[in-house]
Amino acid sequence: MNDKDNTENQFTPLSMESVVEDLFGLNLRGLRSIAKLWVRPRDYFTAAKAVNWNDTFTPSIRLWLFFFALFSAFKFLWVGNGEGMIEAFANGFTDARIQVPEGQSYRDIGKEAVQIIFGILPFMQIIGTIIIAFMYPFWGERTTVALRQRYFFGVIVPSASLMPVFMTVMMFIPSQSLTVYGFGLALITLIIDFQTGYRGAFLNVSGLSRAWRAGLLSLIVVGFNMAVTVLAQTIGIIFIGQKYGFMLVG
Repeated sequence: MNDKDNTENQFTPLSMESVVEDLFGLNLRGLRSIAKLWVRPRDYFTAAKAVNWNDTFTPSIRLWLFFFALFSAFKFLWVGNGEGMIEAFANGFTDARIQVPEGQSYRDIGKEAVQIIFGILPFMQIIGTIIIAFMYPFWGERTTVALRQRYFFGVIVPSASLMPVFMTVMMFIPSQSLTVYGFGLALITLIIDFQTGYRGAFLNVSGLSRAWRAGLLSLIVVGFNMAVTVLAQTIGIIFIGQKYGFMLVG
């Protein structure tokens, strides 16, 4: 590249799309892709069959990973201000009559447990979701591994786009209501995933055939998320137990 090219590149004006991408890690094409998945998902899944997404949409796995990046970025805010979650674990340790180390309280241990859980949960969800995406076969057509993951992540992007909002709201939920909130969140996720799959993902089938495929997929997603959350909580509690010894007060 000559000096003239370098000079031109230095003074080439950046588009607003470039500015948005620098700020949020998601360009305008990505935002249009998310909007399309909410409004007319069939167009998005049709484009998923093209190698380059018809030069129209952002790959679904990239969109999903973007929202997981937001999840990780907001994690410290949720942990630091999630009094309901911290209180729930602190109450559990209190009810179990756990001997806390000198200078610490049940709340301190509860907060540490929440930090551990939020630390490992994203990695468990990413790995498990990618495995499921590669394996889920019931699309009503012959699919390659690449197409299956495109379809799968396309289905779950709309519900993932609301997760930062749901998790922020959770900070203000009292500990005694967290279980109800969790089941409500699972139900909302189930409905969103079902309607996205039913309206767009299963292009070659219709009627009951489309309904059971969309229903099965949404049940698998919600069931996996609930299972991995319980597993992360169990690991967090076990880790705290191993660290502090968890001696029952006599």
